[in-house]
Amino acid sequence: MVVTLKHLTLENYGPFTKLDIDLSDITIFVGRNNTGKSTALEAITLLLSSFNETDFSEIISRLSEKADYLINLRSDRDIAFVKGNIVGQGVSNNVELRIMRGVDKFGEKRDEVLQSIKESFTELSPRSRDILKTAYNRIVEKEVKEGGKIIHSNFDDFINDASAMLNDLLDDLLAIAIFIGTYINGELYRVALLSNVEDVVKNSIEPVIKRKQSIIIKKSLKLLERLKLNEIELITLLSSQLDKVRSLDYGVISEVNISPIHARSLSLSSFSIDDLPPYQQSELVEMLRNEVNYFYDYRDGQVILNFDNGKVSVPYDLMGDGFKALVEMLSIIVSGVNVAIIDEPENHLHPGFMEVITRYIVEPKFLNKVQFIMATQSLEFLDYLLNAARERNVLDRVRFVRLYLLPNGDIDYEQLSGDEAYEERNELKWDLRGP
Repeated sequence: MVVTLKHLTLENYGPFTKLDIDLSDITIFVGRNNTGKSTALEAITLLLSSFNETDFSEIISRLSEKADYLINLRSDRDIAFVKGNIVGQGVSNNVELRIMRGVDKFGEKRDEVLQSIKESFTELSPRSRDILKTAYNRIVEKEVKEGGKIIHSNFDDFINDASAMLNDLLDDLLAIAIFIGTYINGELYRVALLSNVEDVVKNSIEPVIKRKQSIIIKKSLKLLERLKLNEIELITLLSSQLDKVRSLDYGVISEVNISPIHARSLSLSSFSIDDLPPYQQSELVEMLRNEVNYFYDYRDGQVILNFDNGKVSVPYDLMGDGFKALVEMLSIIVSGVNVAIIDEPENHLHPGFMEVITRYIVEPKFLNKVQFIMATQSLEFLDYLLNAARERNVLDRVRFVRLYLLPNGDIDYEQLSGDEAYEERNELKWDLRGP
């Protein structure tokens, strides 16, 4: 395997107080509902994408809506950790994500991080300038009409005043914002702003940090009054500026030598057959021909189906969910990823398609290239996988992580080898069938 995640530790992340596990070529999380299976996969996706700019940007965007839930709600600590040991091309690196509330958590790097964010935030975007231009014209028109004193002699003065007030408000916003710091071998590598902190400014019914609400609301009201903005304009202004911060190169603080990792999560990454290079499309088409008797070809978004009375062309988007699920699963196998992260691979799959997928997963041709990390609630999928692994003599390359929800809300766990899981399938079914 070219690159692999060998070890994972979660501390105070999501529902986990502590999870400390080894991973194998095939690692499967099992457990009842609300035991953290999907959260564990999400953390792995975040970890492996944290030094890949394109993937990281997409994952950050998808996780921003749940930023305030990434840190354990039952904890009084404002920080969570996702740690992993990654081995690639014979080199081992320790990668650590710190999900932190407030810029002060960066310690000695605080000022450097803060300066980078402020420079981007206070430099107005074209959209923000348009909002302020509208507000300025409204103020001047009113002052001229009423014969009052013109506070700002020109638009540039108005912009400077607005920038200073935004800068003052930013300090308090960053005190409650959720950041992700990526550390590689102890060195701070990248900083990302995760929070939708503009939600706090909206004076939402359930503000995230009540102790900070009054400060932010007072400064927001001052902005509204001084710049004569309405609430929608203020929220739009702040959103525009915060989007600028998120669209940075995520503030790489130091250069670290680490092999790039191509990890793909079916639930957190977008997919299109047309994104595959031609040679991978050809391999995918050949797989589908071998496994789906009515499939003939794929061309420019059209699936060519072969029936007794002739061929028909159907847009891929109109194909059934089961077929599209099979295509996505096979595509992740042929796409050259280092790590495939699959939440509930059984979704939309007919049992016959489950058998197909598990047969390919344990095939050494692919297993020697791709590390599979999955979570399942399907006893059928589990049976197919274990039987296929046993037939291919690769049970020793399979590991299970069994998760339990304790009465106090903590998540407990145990690790099983492939052989142990094979022997305990009847016991495991209660984890898969229970509420």
